[in-house]
Amino acid sequence: MATYKEIKGVTVQTLDEDPVAVGSAWASGGNLNQAKAGMGGAGIQTANISIGGIVANAPATATTNTESYNGSSWTEVNNLNTARAITNGVGLYTAALAIGNDPPYSAAVESWDGTNWTNGTNLPAARGYGTAFGTQTAAIHTGGLTGPGDNPVSGSTLYWNGSSWTETGDLNTDRAFLSSSTNGTYTAAVVFGGPSSNKNTESWNGSSWTEVNDLITASPVATGGGTQTSAFLAKGYNPSGAAATTQTWDGTSWSSAADAATAAGYTSRGGGGASNTVGIVFGGSNAPGFTTPTFITSTEEFTEPPVTQAKLKEGMIFLSGGTTLKGFGKAAGIPAGTWASGGALNTGRNRPGASSSSNTAALGFGGQSNPNPTYTANTEKYDGTSWTEVNNLSTARTGGIGTGNSQDAALYSAGYSGSYDDEVEVWNGTSWTEVADVNTARADLGGGGTSTSSIIAGGYAPPGNQNASETWDGTSWTEVNNLNTARNALAGGGANSTNSIVFGGDVHPTSPRFSNTTETWDGTSWTEVNNLNTGRLNIGGTGVSSSQALAFGGATDPNSVTNTESWNGTSWTELSELATASRYMGNTSNGSSVSAICFGGSSSGPSQRETTTQEWTADAALSTITVS
Repeated sequence: MATYKEIKGVTVQTLDEDPVAVGSAWASGGNLNQAKAGMGGAGIQTANISIGGIVANAPATATTNTESYNGSSWTEVNNLNTARAITNGVGLYTAALAIGNDPPYSAAVESWDGTNWTNGTNLPAARGYGTAFGTQTAAIHTGGLTGPGDNPVSGSTLYWNGSSWTETGDLNTDRAFLSSSTNGTYTAAVVFGGPSSNKNTESWNGSSWTEVNDLITASPVATGGGTQTSAFLAKGYNPSGAAATTQTWDGTSWSSAADAATAAGYTSRGGGGASNTVGIVFGGSNAPGFTTPTFITSTEEFTEPPVTQAKLKEGMIFLSGGTTLKGFGKAAGIPAGTWASGGALNTGRNRPGASSSSNTAALGFGGQSNPNPTYTANTEKYDGTSWTEVNNLSTARTGGIGTGNSQDAALYSAGYSGSYDDEVEVWNGTSWTEVADVNTARADLGGGGTSTSSIIAGGYAPPGNQNASETWDGTSWTEVNNLNTARNALAGGGANSTNSIVFGGDVHPTSPRFSNTTETWDGTSWTEVNNLNTGRLNIGGTGVSSSQALAFGGATDPNSVTNTESWNGTSWTELSELATASRYMGNTSNGSSVSAICFGGSSSGPSQRETTTQEWTADAALSTITVS
């Protein structure tokens, strides 16, 4: 067996006192004198400058307005020579550059000496929606659009030496709408984000770009700040509108921080602050584009107070006091979490199949839609905000089981389409293909695994409940040892065909029919373990292994329930409830118990076909690790 050092490259630390979580917060600063969006910024939280921006819409109207911030209030100072709609600022509030204009895209550059603006040397070519970092005399501009429209996209990187621009190493991923550690240097910085699905982060060493850990949430046209090892990202847009999210970078990974008070995009483009503990964001608009937004004057200041103790980081493992092994993370003991509303399905349905790795990447397929009963082949992909219709199943059906750990690789097995099906289809990210049939046709079954390594079990087909189990190796199905308790309408999850869990279900005609039975699969046999706290049928569930799972919703007829429980390998614990009671929902059997999704289904009875999506997110917690 590999040691921790062999896997991670370091030994487990021994700490005399536990690291602590540091709380972050936003506070209101002084308002800008003029409401605007897309202005440049340069400086730090207590000494900044606002450069140009958009002050009216339909059509967008640029301004030459410049304002200086002293940490409490904004003062109007001398204007730009040329009005700029959306520009990048770099440097200090007394020594800055304003680079570019969007739209129309421009190569124009101006230099600020603390009193006046002076036209400087232009970029080699017009560009818009890029990002910049550095100082007035040594800066980098990278990414953006070269027009017209949204193409072509550039990955070009340009170096400014105080008098001229020189082309240097390109980004690994061409993109626009990105942000950066604007207070970094021309030899050390990070850039991050881009279009609505881009979480990519790249680190700059003065000559080339290296891909590093991604953002937690994509956030286009947001404010960035800080340095290569201590950066900050706030607000921006996602497909559903303006965002208030905040993320901080410690040189290795991104962490979520407190949300800002006001959601906005096209906020200050530069000058976001000196580090990941002290930031500033000002201006912006509350809707994508500039057709009907409200431009704002607000300034918000971000702080994350320093502490004398070490800061807890996601994935940290250490010996507390030299004796107790502890871990910090979202999966450390599965802490309390919450359910929140997500984007609505395009086609309301119940009893669909699903494949998911988290609440931001899921695939839903099949099920029953209206009018009753309509078996649908409809397939939709979820990006954390909205569902998009993609290619349909070959056969419309309901009540099959979806297994898979991403929205680009899934397996849909068995189900019902007027008769009990043995059909199986595999999804490759683009289309469905029929593969080898299951041995036992049935519907409303449970299981877990991936599109190439799964186990399915239970279900219903005449004359009654099934206990049959089968494993999938990517090519064929093999009958294996049966469940201990035959039942249908159960849920489950798991890593693969040798490590899974199932729970709940309908054991009719046994009374009560609402099963709380839990069984784990080790590759050879099913073992009954501790029961759910609340027995139920038509239940939802997800899990990454037989020792980590989440159960939610279901029914104790005639009522749908909101109960959520987490499994830690030994017992079930009650957690925060669904916002809306649900049964017959999408069952993402290979999702995560710290980031899960519940969609479709019914809040009352089998005739409902709902479009509701609910997202589960667990917060990180410090927990004792039990080693066996």
